[in-house]
Amino acid sequence: MVLWKVALWIAGIVVADHYLGGWARRTINTALPASVLGVYPQPSGWLNWVDVVFGLALVAYSEEIVFRRCARHLFQTYLGDSYLLVFITSLLFGAYHWWTGVGNIIEATMMGVLLMLFIRRSAALWTVVLGHYLTDIVDFA
Repeated sequence: MVLWKVALWIAGIVVADHYLGGWARRTINTALPASVLGVYPQPSGWLNWVDVVFGLALVAYSEEIVFRRCARHLFQTYLGDSYLLVFITSLLFGAYHWWTGVGNIIEATMMGVLLMLFIRRSAALWTVVLGHYLTDIVDFA
């Protein structure tokens, strides 16, 4: 995949998460506040910058390894490289975010679908890690 297509995919993923995913998360979590069991910690000062730069990079890398690489490999044996595989791994990714509310589960599932389609298209893990990382920076910074 050429770099300009990678950049367009990443920009599209970031925008979709920020506007569509953010709207879904806020709307649903406002309607179902009891489903939100916790929030992400908000460090301040220099620790915030360390968290944004390094912490979010580690989260993006580890989640992509688990959900886009390992889960894909595991379920590919049974499902092939089908859209059902995309859906199942995305549901698992959404379920992993259960404690932040139903809205965030839906947002994470939507992001899982986009990131899984992106890795299928690009065939490279670094592209989805970068997309995930930039999405998290927009959400948390």
